[in-house]
Amino acid sequence: MKGKYILAIDQGTTSSRIVVLDEFSHLIKMYSHNFEQIYQDNEILQDANLIYEGVKRILDEAINDFGIENIHAIGITNQRETTVIFNKKGEPLDYSISWQSKHTQEICDTWKTLGYEPYIKAKTGLEVNAYFSASKMVYFLNKPELKKTIEKKDALFGTMDTYILYRLTQGKSYYTDVTNASRTMLLDITTATYDEKLLSLFKIPLFMLPEVKPNKFDFGFYKGIPIKAMIGDQQSALFGHLAFEKGTMKVTYGTGAFILMNTGVEMFKSETGLITTIAYKLNDEIYYAIEGSIFVAGSSVKWLRDKLMIIKTSKESEDLARKSKRRIYFVPAFVGLGAPYWDTDVRGSMFGITEDTTKYDIIKATLDAIAFQVKDVVDVMIKESKTPLERVYIDGGASDNNYLMQFQSDLLRCPLVKPKETEITALGVGFLAGLGSLYKDISFIKENQKILKKFMPLSPYKESLKDYEGWKKAVKSARTFK
Repeated sequence: MKGKYILAIDQGTTSSRIVVLDEFSHLIKMYSHNFEQIYQDNEILQDANLIYEGVKRILDEAINDFGIENIHAIGITNQRETTVIFNKKGEPLDYSISWQSKHTQEICDTWKTLGYEPYIKAKTGLEVNAYFSASKMVYFLNKPELKKTIEKKDALFGTMDTYILYRLTQGKSYYTDVTNASRTMLLDITTATYDEKLLSLFKIPLFMLPEVKPNKFDFGFYKGIPIKAMIGDQQSALFGHLAFEKGTMKVTYGTGAFILMNTGVEMFKSETGLITTIAYKLNDEIYYAIEGSIFVAGSSVKWLRDKLMIIKTSKESEDLARKSKRRIYFVPAFVGLGAPYWDTDVRGSMFGITEDTTKYDIIKATLDAIAFQVKDVVDVMIKESKTPLERVYIDGGASDNNYLMQFQSDLLRCPLVKPKETEITALGVGFLAGLGSLYKDISFIKENQKILKKFMPLSPYKESLKDYEGWKKAVKSARTFK
């Protein structure tokens, strides 16, 4: 196939994709590889080698299909926080710890007891939580079977972007980007450099950490093709929505749900459970965002399918939810609650169940819980930033559920905007990889993107308010049962 193409690697929690963009920034083909996480006692782990081999296989397939001479550049976006420990040959020394795993929370609790929390928050913008990479790294450092390799300086840390880059370049490139680094709980987000005091407090050697680079950089080569961009998945989705103006917001409905609001060059510090993170760094300028992370979103629908077995496919949850005749509440705190609660001890609960409760009510309550959690975060963002909500850009698998998106619009009382292209996360890093070369500028990309659908509020405001008040009672009740 003749032409110039961008290959975007989108490495996620349970799947990896390669998305091909043409010279007009349109998505023209996608390749995918699925894998399972490993559940071991209370740990959620991943096989980094399996993930890399899957990425390499579909990347090679795309290169073969489109011709190596026609590939302009490669970009990498990835699940953030998931932490890999590997040797200098690129071989994993242990299973990777997933961003979802909470088994390192005890380490975080110790840091809180020692009084580290205010300093960590001030420097990194993050809450002290097992969600972020630092406690995962310390957990590896404390494992007796790894100590000898670490002492020989043959052990390296990386999030998935770093690991995939290292393997693709045969160990020549040991880099991360500012967005992934900002999720380690080690980065001073004002200077975009590792904080020496935090490294000292946590006893994490600097030689085990990748060099931090801007999102657009010459990261290395794979088969002679330049790797031109790297960015964490949620920041990539923000870029994919072309949400560059201060105050623009996006929600990605994936395994979890992630809400980001662009705050421009202003670093906004939340006082009520949101985190400050780097949105992207371009032309030596750092742009920031405030973020709320919801641990369980699409994974709760998967739970209905795989554990309760009351749906056969995620897609059918839309029609089945519409058959519900009663309101019940489900707080899907399988691994605790994320923003704005940051409560790792609470567990899932249902409220309002009677003998008349049906599977339809449970399905609807599960979908509604996703929307309620998003509203929790959005309300805090609006209040703290004092920015009126004009629209919300949406993407991710669950954004295809029309019932859920309509209910979300009713709750937020604003339009939800869904782009024509569905793989927004991959598009973001694809845009970055081609920006300034294959794609002349941002205006060129904007001209070639289309809107698929808008959801407008339909239900009466009082009805939505009543539903949400019930949700807040349910969360309060769930948090008392520990």
